[in-house]
Amino acid sequence: MCCFIDWLQNTPAKQQAEGELTTEEWLGVIDQTTRYSLITFTGGEVFSRRDFMQILEHACSKRRVHFISNATMLNEERAKHCAELAPRRLGGKGLNFVGTSIDGIRDVHDQIRAQQGAFEKTVSGIKNLVRFKRESGKRCPLIHVNTVIQEDNVACLADLPQVVADAGADVLNLLTENRAFDLPTLGEVDPSTFSRDDVRQKRIDRNLLSDAILKTLKNAKRVGIEVRLPRMPLEELLNHYDQGYDLKKFECRAVWINFYIDSKGGVYPCFIKKVGNVRQHTLRALWNCPEIRDFRVRRRESGFAVCRGCCELEYKRS
Repeated sequence: MCCFIDWLQNTPAKQQAEGELTTEEWLGVIDQTTRYSLITFTGGEVFSRRDFMQILEHACSKRRVHFISNATMLNEERAKHCAELAPRRLGGKGLNFVGTSIDGIRDVHDQIRAQQGAFEKTVSGIKNLVRFKRESGKRCPLIHVNTVIQEDNVACLADLPQVVADAGADVLNLLTENRAFDLPTLGEVDPSTFSRDDVRQKRIDRNLLSDAILKTLKNAKRVGIEVRLPRMPLEELLNHYDQGYDLKKFECRAVWINFYIDSKGGVYPCFIKKVGNVRQHTLRALWNCPEIRDFRVRRRESGFAVCRGCCELEYKRS
């Protein structure tokens, strides 16, 4: 499900780190963000950077912050520090949200992650954070668990609300699978060059998926866990895993409100379009550069085939 998975698996670690922004460069990028920004750190794995806690501290002193981690490296020391960086009230400066991924029950998660014991490490990391958050008497950070709906976990989706509740997290986010990241040149070429046939979306039987979603919602209500579905009617969600939904029924606001900055400074309004690098231009200069304005116009007029399955899409309500 990770857009960098092939690169991470096939590139030596030393080579991966070449050209990454330095600590000082990341601090400078944070300083360029606007007052009411929400900064999200994600990866790869954020804790793989030895300076991440320093970067996180700086961000929390300036803005509202959110990070996404697999939580396997969220030990007691880091969890305690994260709780200390959280605001007393949601919306204040500091660590407001933490997200992690659980792909299924123990054996299913470990199989999808190709790592024995990954489930237990992730749950342990969540529990560490929950314990220190409660000891501090804070509501923040709110903890959400992300699960990508896929063929390998559809049979155990209904078990996840209990898993989330047992870990002490607050929300279960069910996300659509997006296979556009399988395209090796995504983000580097004009997204209109890709057709629907280029994206090999895996299918799930409609009745099987519908039953799994409804049981998940029922179980979530029973254990008191909030479930957030993709922003579309259930019928369209089933279409996504069947014949595919009509992209004209969806809109995207993300390219007007989001900026993504990769580990080496590349800047994207969306992962499918790169517009520059923070080493050459400021965020302010890139925000309204001609290339990004053109991309926004094109995105408003019609989506691209690679947009299907993106979690930023929102169904147009009539």
